[in-house]
Amino acid sequence: MQGAAGELRTLSDGDVAAAWALETAGYPPEEAASLAKLQYRQREAGELFLGHFVDDQLIGFVCGTRSLEDHLTEESMDVHEPTGTTICIHSVCVDGAWRRRGVALGLLRGYVARAALTLPPPRRICLLSHQQLLPLYTKAGFTIKNGYWSEAPGGDQNLHNVPFKRR
Repeated sequence: MQGAAGELRTLSDGDVAAAWALETAGYPPEEAASLAKLQYRQREAGELFLGHFVDDQLIGFVCGTRSLEDHLTEESMDVHEPTGTTICIHSVCVDGAWRRRGVALGLLRGYVARAALTLPPPRRICLLSHQQLLPLYTKAGFTIKNGYWSEAPGGDQNLHNVPFKRR
């Protein structure tokens, strides 16, 4: 992996507190998931909760859930639908000391590759992005679709609906 040797693996329930620490450090309070929400995502969609570990320390993670919808909705932020064919990425977090070293890009690429092997096979992978992170997500293979996402929690019109597109 570029910039940070280590391993990608799914998070165990014992890793969730470390993920929550990254979440609260990386997102504004109104956007950060609660510990309970991350625990739910790990328990219900553990195969969609991928971490990057260096010397057994979590330095970044990506987590998501499945949805029956074809795009992110407010409900998809709270509910995992095991038969859904849309994977909704909710968090992409990297420890501040490891940012801009290829960790997030490696996590996203690893996440997409692993998600493709899950059942049911995903038809799409979606996420929300702030404007300044669009270059990261487009580099990882995502594309902007339909401009702004109008259903963003809190009415944040600066979030873009960004689905993954295979190249």
